[in-house]
Amino acid sequence: MKTIKQRISYAVMGLMAMGFTACTQNEDMAPTLKGQEINATFSVGGMQTRVNTLGDGKNWEDKDKLKVSIFTDSDPGSTTVLSFNSATNEWSRTGSFRWLNGYEQHTILAVYPSDTDFGKNNLQYDLQTDQSSEGNLKNADLITGYWHDFPWNDISIPMKHRMSLVTIVYHVGTADYPNMDISEPQVYSKHTSVDFSRDDRGQFVMSTPTANPAWVKACKHDDDKFSAIVIPGSYIKDEVFLRFKIGDNIFNAKMKMPTDFEEGKRYTYKLDVGKDKVELTQISVDDMTGWTNEEDLK
Repeated sequence: MKTIKQRISYAVMGLMAMGFTACTQNEDMAPTLKGQEINATFSVGGMQTRVNTLGDGKNWEDKDKLKVSIFTDSDPGSTTVLSFNSATNEWSRTGSFRWLNGYEQHTILAVYPSDTDFGKNNLQYDLQTDQSSEGNLKNADLITGYWHDFPWNDISIPMKHRMSLVTIVYHVGTADYPNMDISEPQVYSKHTSVDFSRDDRGQFVMSTPTANPAWVKACKHDDDKFSAIVIPGSYIKDEVFLRFKIGDNIFNAKMKMPTDFEEGKRYTYKLDVGKDKVELTQISVDDMTGWTNEEDLK
C-alpha cells in the first residue's frame, strides 16, 4: 500500500511529465522563420517607392537595384542584389535573401546603387562626376537602409538619402543672348569621396570627407533647370560654385553667403544671366519627401 508521501510524489511526477509533454508539443507547433524568404519593403520617406532623383525622391523605379546584406552575431550571412518590379511592386532577387535562423536578432543593410562597395561595418562612396544624364545623376544618389531585430513575417526597412542635391533654376536674358541657352553646366563639389562607418546603433555614419574637390557635370532637365548631387560640405562667401557656357562664353557664379550642405537636403538656387550680370540666389533648402521626411515637395 502506497503511503501518502509516495502518492504525492507520483502526482508531482505526473504533472511534470504532462508539463514537459505540453512544452514539447508547443515547441514542435511553434512556427519558425528559419530559411524562409524575407518579405521586406524598402521605404524612402515612408513609402515603398522612390520615383526618380529629380522628382520627390521617394519612389523606386522599375529595375532599380539594391545591394542587401543580412547577418547575425553567429552567422556571417550573405549578400544579394534585389531588383524592383514596378508592375507588381515587389523585389526579385539574384541570390538568397532568407532568415538565417528563428532565434537571433538579424541585421540587414541595404544600399543603392547596387554597385556600391560596403562591408558589415564600413562603406566607401565615390562621387560620380559625370552626372550629365538622368541615369548618371540617379547613380550618384547614395541611399542606405538599416534594420536590426528578430525575424518577422513582414518588415519595413527605412532608407535615406546621404548626399546633397543641388537644383538650379536659370533665366538667360533674351535681349542679351537671343535664342541662346546654357550649355555644359557644372557644379562644384568640395569632395569626391567619403567613408561611412557603423555607430553603436548600427547606422552608417559619414566621416569627415577628405578627398579632393571636383567639378561635377550637371544634368539639364525641364527646359530651364539643371541638377547635380554633391558630397555634403561647407562653402564660403564668394566661392565659385557654378560654371557654364552660353555660346562660346564661359561664366562663373559665386556663392552669396556661407552655406553648409547637409545630408538628404535639396538646395534650390535661381540663376539670372545677362550681359553684365551673373547672379546666384538661394531659393530654398528642402527636407524633401523621400530625403529626410514625408512632407510633399512644393
